[in-house]
Amino acid sequence: MVVVRRPNCKRAIHMPQRVDYGIDAPGLMRGFLIGGTVAAAAGMATSLAGSSGAARLVGVSALLLASYLFGMGGYMLYESRIGKVRGRDRILDQAEWRGDEQVLDVGCGRGLLLIGAAHRLTSGKAIGIDIWRAKDQSGASPEGAAHNAAIEGVAERIAIETGDMRQLPFADSSFDLVMSHWVVHNLEIEADRVTALGEMKRVLRPGGRLLLTDIANRKEYRQWLDAQGFKHVRTLVSPIKDVILAAVSFGSFRPATIVAVKPA
Repeated sequence: MVVVRRPNCKRAIHMPQRVDYGIDAPGLMRGFLIGGTVAAAAGMATSLAGSSGAARLVGVSALLLASYLFGMGGYMLYESRIGKVRGRDRILDQAEWRGDEQVLDVGCGRGLLLIGAAHRLTSGKAIGIDIWRAKDQSGASPEGAAHNAAIEGVAERIAIETGDMRQLPFADSSFDLVMSHWVVHNLEIEADRVTALGEMKRVLRPGGRLLLTDIANRKEYRQWLDAQGFKHVRTLVSPIKDVILAAVSFGSFRPATIVAVKPA
């Protein structure tokens, strides 16, 4: 709880704290919004200053570009603040929860999936690991994830560590469930992504479940999982939303969840 005292008021007002899961790719989002502002200003200035057909065409084109940039920036803000929180349960529902699972969240950030999993545990434990890059998520830090877990009342069911997904500091077959949300694509080199997937497989017990959610590379991930012998591999995606996002992002932003079971 946050205690706020108003001026000239003797009674303290107790305001409940709210979890904050950060803004994903904050620099890119700012770039869209700043670019939209510049394009809108240029479009209006050109339209007002020129009376020729060419000037009007340039002005309208700039305003259309501004609409696109504002739309992308606004959508990123929505997904960071609302969309990903609403979608968390749809992802976690793909696991068959008993309550005693050992869970690993790779690239946990400020704890979105980590905390969601902890809510489903009784005697189990959810461990989050990250390298805490602010360029990937605003305010990413162990303290931020722990703070959110405390607000949600699950601090005793989680642990937070610092580490690279390409070299997970855990023994083989340590976890019943391994999950990752919008993280693996940050590894720009395919060989690094393959290494990270291999580490997730290594620490997952035979018969354990992988929940891999990302905004790109779904075909690459599925091919790797198939080649590794994973069972019951499924890609979860909203077809209509997928088509729209693929069109407006030129194929660069296509969120999907891949569910797979490690072979026994």
